Amino acid sequence: IKAWLAAFSTNSDSKNLIFLGGEPTLHPELAAAVKHAHGLGFGSITIDTNGYLFGDILAKVSPDEVDYFSFSLDGATRKTNDMIRGEGSYDTCIQGIKRAILRGFSTSLIYTVSKKNLHELDKMATLLKDLGIDRFFIQVIGLRGKSAEDGQGKRLQISGAEWLKIIP
Repeated sequence: IKAWLAAFSTNSDSKNLIFLGGEPTLHPELAAAVKHAHGLGFGSITIDTNGYLFGDILAKVSPDEVDYFSFSLDGATRKTNDMIRGEGSYDTCIQGIKRAILRGFSTSLIYTVSKKNLHELDKMATLLKDLGIDRFFIQVIGLRGKSAEDGQGKRLQISGAEWLKIIP
């Protein structure tokens, strides 16, 4: 990890580093990698997470070292998010967000829009405000692979026309 960080550290003060996955908090050396990256002077360090925050990562890094914990939540409600991400994932992610904020970390949220959750996009503003989320990112579901279909051959990606009905 240190070699890869060093390879990209030239002019690092203008570079944003995002640890993502899979789930980066599963990696036993994540905290050490964050500290090393911080020491190299990266302009911004973010950890993308599903909210489970494995390995007690919040206790191993500080808000001075991590600019954002970015949580993946794909529904404004437990029902929708858990249908997409698995039972219990909504509550786990919400609790992870609250724990991170209580420890002084800045938080962001990533919402992967698909036909399964587009109907809840308008509910996200209230949830973001209630949780104290600092930044919100909307991404579209992939064009191919398992996430692109519902398991029965139906495409989950939002068309341009569907977007324009929701976001003019």
